[in-house]
Amino acid sequence: MSLPMAADFVPDGQLAVSSDLNQLELVLSWFEGLGHPDVPADVWMQAQLALVEGFTNAVRHAHAHLVSPPQVQLALQRSSRLVRLQIVDHGDAFDLASALVRVEAEIAASGSDPLAREAHWGLVMFLKLQKEYGWTISYCREDDGINVLCLSHPLTADAGAGGSC
Repeated sequence: MSLPMAADFVPDGQLAVSSDLNQLELVLSWFEGLGHPDVPADVWMQAQLALVEGFTNAVRHAHAHLVSPPQVQLALQRSSRLVRLQIVDHGDAFDLASALVRVEAEIAASGSDPLAREAHWGLVMFLKLQKEYGWTISYCREDDGINVLCLSHPLTADAGAGGSC
């Protein structure tokens, strides 16, 4: 399966790997092998962190109930204005936007340090990427039953938010 790409994007790379946490080393090697001279180091590190979290969530949560889970598909795309990471899983639908709102409200209501949480670290991290670092994050259910986690970050001040999947 090939992931959809905007017309102005250059496909840096795509990878399909077994839905197995033991594949994480391969995923990270693939990502680092793509290189990133035009992407600021901090944005690249944030993308790598998001890749690890997204891949882990696909394996541990989205595919957990599947007897023989399909591969997790990954794609990195760059344009002169934007970097975009996509992670495809075959799990049940999940409302990421509502989950992020809920976690943000819980943190605000408790007045506690978000790092003191026992669960949902990934949601806290995605929330920080959005609120503090300018990432646009969406999780879309496609017509064919797949889910696409899309994370994008502008590379220029005029790039805007990056849209959805």
